[in-house]
Amino acid sequence: MNQPEILHELANLNPPQAKFDTSSMLQALELLQHPENTYPVIHIAGSNGKGSTAAFLEAGLLAANYSVGKFTSPYIQRLNECIVLNQYQINDDELCQIYLEIKPLLLSHAIYVSSFEMLTLIMFVYFARHKVDYLILEAGLGGLNDATNVVASNYSIITNISLEHTQWLGTNLSAIATQKAGIIKSGLTIIATDTPELIAAVSHKTTNFINVLDKYPHQSQLNLNNFTTQVEFTDSIKSHLVTLGLFGHFQAKNFLSAYAVLHDLGLTDELIFHAAATTTWSGRLECISHKPWIIADASHNVDGASQLYTTLRELVNPANCVIIASILADKNVQAMLDYYAKIADHLIVCNLPQQPRAINAIRLAKLAKHKFKNIHIYNSPLAALTTAKRLNKHLIVISGSTYLLKYFINPT
Repeated sequence: MNQPEILHELANLNPPQAKFDTSSMLQALELLQHPENTYPVIHIAGSNGKGSTAAFLEAGLLAANYSVGKFTSPYIQRLNECIVLNQYQINDDELCQIYLEIKPLLLSHAIYVSSFEMLTLIMFVYFARHKVDYLILEAGLGGLNDATNVVASNYSIITNISLEHTQWLGTNLSAIATQKAGIIKSGLTIIATDTPELIAAVSHKTTNFINVLDKYPHQSQLNLNNFTTQVEFTDSIKSHLVTLGLFGHFQAKNFLSAYAVLHDLGLTDELIFHAAATTTWSGRLECISHKPWIIADASHNVDGASQLYTTLRELVNPANCVIIASILADKNVQAMLDYYAKIADHLIVCNLPQQPRAINAIRLAKLAKHKFKNIHIYNSPLAALTTAKRLNKHLIVISGSTYLLKYFINPT
């Protein structure tokens, strides 16, 4: 096989019996001599905010001259985005090479894994070979039974919880909280929410935890001139003012989660704050154009849509805003549309080619009926953008699914 064929195969692995547990991962890691045990791990779970928190951590550790591996998902354009070493994506050669090493080893022991599990195995091996000082590890689905939950993490961060993936995680917040808290090991745990169910689940697992909402009282302000966020927070000694390179009130909690870890590791405030100002994360309230003003946001669930609304409501009148959306069928579509309707009077829905999980645009438009003054339907995301520009609104928002963003942004 040539490289494109190998990468296509890697992205489309389907084990004969899909399992939602870590058994296959543990068997595979035993064969690979446990590369996941060769570096300290900061493990992150939560319904939203994992990627931004990881980005703040990465920037801080790199500023302190550590070698840093980062694993996040899903990707926007290519698999390589998930595995990043010192802010450089794994190259195709190493990605394919490690895959071709692992594949026959697993097959010889009748171990069959999904694409995400294989990518996670490749990541563990890759970072072991490059001898990283820290691995920042984002959970994929839930926590307890997620493929990443095979590490003895030094830090566990749980950003928040919401009703999501209920077929796998449970149908209420208590069940979902138990799944997220499943990543907690013996190290320090950080949470950034006042949700009682998560606090209870974490308290049941450990007494060694920090809630940054209690530890660091804060307020935030948005800067539209340079699309940054100013956060003023107080610790036990004094008040601090820090500028975040990421935009949105919700980014304050993500930063403070990272700050708690970096501070515990001994990094100075000066270093942490400088790194926070330079932090970037593609596809999270990212301004991709000023003429017209276009924001791309991977708000893929109700909590994300709520955070999007909380940020944009002070910036634009709904009459001057249009949203381009495509939503996956397993999400709470009606609740997401309700938030979108508070942001914009106009909705443009589109299909996502080669994404069977996405709800059909015509059906999405029917669900949105009576929520918006005007609804347009397109088969192509790019055709949707063309129409959005013709409406001459002050703001265009692209949201609803990470898979939609691939047509509009190119992560570095």
